[in-house]
Amino acid sequence: MRLFTHPSRFFLFLAALSGVFILLFARLVHVQLIDGQKYLNRAESNRFYSKPILADRGVFLDRYSDPLMWNEKKYYQVAQPTALFENLTPITRDQALQLMASDSARVQTDNERQYRYPLSTAHVLGYVGKVTAEDLQKNSSLLVNEQVGKTGLEQVYDQQLRGQSGETIFEVNAMGQKLRQVSETPATAGQDMNTTLDPYLSEVAYSALGDKKGAVVITDAQTGEVLAMTSSPAFDLNLLSQNFADKDEEQARKDAVQALFADPNNVFFNRATAGAYPPGSVFKLMTAMSGLEGGQVNASTQVVDAGKITVGTTDFRNWFYRQYGRVEGSLGIVRALTRSNDIFFYKVAEWTGPDAIAAMARTFGFGAATGVGLPGETKGLVPDPEWKIRTKNEKWFLGDTYHYGIGQGDILTSPAQIAQMTQALANHGSLCQLSLVRVSGASGGDERHCRDVGVKPENLNLVLEGMMGACMPGGTAFPFFPYDAQQVKTADPVDTNIDNGAMVCKTGTAEFGAANDKGFRKTHALFTSIVGITPADLVVRDPAVSAAVLSPQEISLRNDWLKKVTGVTQPTSENFPHRLTITVLVESSDANPYPEGSYDAAPVAKHILEWIKGEKLAIAVTNPAKVPPAQVTFGAD
Repeated sequence: MRLFTHPSRFFLFLAALSGVFILLFARLVHVQLIDGQKYLNRAESNRFYSKPILADRGVFLDRYSDPLMWNEKKYYQVAQPTALFENLTPITRDQALQLMASDSARVQTDNERQYRYPLSTAHVLGYVGKVTAEDLQKNSSLLVNEQVGKTGLEQVYDQQLRGQSGETIFEVNAMGQKLRQVSETPATAGQDMNTTLDPYLSEVAYSALGDKKGAVVITDAQTGEVLAMTSSPAFDLNLLSQNFADKDEEQARKDAVQALFADPNNVFFNRATAGAYPPGSVFKLMTAMSGLEGGQVNASTQVVDAGKITVGTTDFRNWFYRQYGRVEGSLGIVRALTRSNDIFFYKVAEWTGPDAIAAMARTFGFGAATGVGLPGETKGLVPDPEWKIRTKNEKWFLGDTYHYGIGQGDILTSPAQIAQMTQALANHGSLCQLSLVRVSGASGGDERHCRDVGVKPENLNLVLEGMMGACMPGGTAFPFFPYDAQQVKTADPVDTNIDNGAMVCKTGTAEFGAANDKGFRKTHALFTSIVGITPADLVVRDPAVSAAVLSPQEISLRNDWLKKVTGVTQPTSENFPHRLTITVLVESSDANPYPEGSYDAAPVAKHILEWIKGEKLAIAVTNPAKVPPAQVTFGAD
């Protein structure tokens, strides 16, 4: 060939050819000897496919160790069992059983959360959902097809509940088809969590609210354990967690879920912990305690109610004068709490000062989260003169102090905070962190975080006496007048009366927003109380007795509850608290823009107590304004 006629060209060709072979050989050596293991591992990894096995999610248990939810199997038909990425079609359990009889490989399962009490526990338990891109950004270890907690305790304890996933390893061919199963590592189920919740009490509390917007918080006064915390309106937990095999049913479910998120009533909002409201007259308990502890007032201090106090051109009136044009004369602190007299607490606030009132409120837990452990809990707001200058660039005036003394103005609290304050009053001044989940400490017992608020027993007793008066004839909480009139022995200490089943309480009607053209502001209704529960309360009643006040469903629920209360061994020798606190909020609504503590919130607590006792309480006056004062003093506030 002419290409190689010249020797130099031939040698050049040989050199180039040798160089190519040397490079190929070097690459071969590099691939085989140096990177051989790497490519072998890569080839092996392509040969095998790992499929995760989802762990069974742990469940929450109620205070009687019964599950509050369960994991229900959901079934899917696999289009091609040998494919790595299966095309799954939801099928019913019956369809799955038929298919499994002939070809089990064509059926796969996963778990779906089902809740026993989907409305009454909705805001506390929360719901689960599939992993989203946002979830993966926060936690890259999540599996795309597992469920994670979205709200409530499901979210807070998500890591403990999810457990540890397992895996199945398959050998696959070059076409990406499964050839055989190589190994399987089982999943480890998530941890079950013990809660303090009494679901039976939660159900009746939610039922007692009816169509009202509001919240109920019921606690064990000794420990701060929350037995019930329900917010209304609520949402159906099962609607958010379930899926239907039938396409039409599933589409209807999705439409219903969308309607929940678009609901103007904000059904996902937990009014018990996230709602911040002026406390109204309920806050007079703190004003009273501040004045007593500071020495500005005592058991003998008297204030004359003339209907109003005028400061400059502004009148600060008592609610009784504003509603009925009546005055109450000279009052001491017990009578002032009993009647929720604004004039008395205007003066106490003036003598005590806003800084002392703020300090006492913070001592009882206001202005801070209760520690109940739910996402989005409000701290509320405990204002003082320094706060007003810092945030509003305004001085604090005497009118601010007057408003502060009766729980109006800038102060904001949640029903959970009011429940915690009431718990401390009921527990001889020991304030406990509210708790929903029982956590074992180093000693094996439940960890409880309580602290002494440091008030004098005699001052605490005066406040409790005023609360006892509020639930008796002459007070403000008229639904309980006949009941407490029968329960209370005036010669006995207030503590003894509570232990014997009496209720002590405080009503509140909190104004907010701008006044309308008639000078009225919308209101929220509040009621907080302490009640003793005796062994005589926890018995099965004659059905005819219960039927006078409870529905058949409520009677059945109560009978089931009594079996748990009397038949379950708990860390203590008894299964139900001696003392409960019951706190109720009824929020202003379009249907009822002016709810009152006595007319709207107290009846909710009354129905709860009737359910606990299984019988109708002594007949309450339904319209006290029409009853002669000799029989009942006007109930309001």
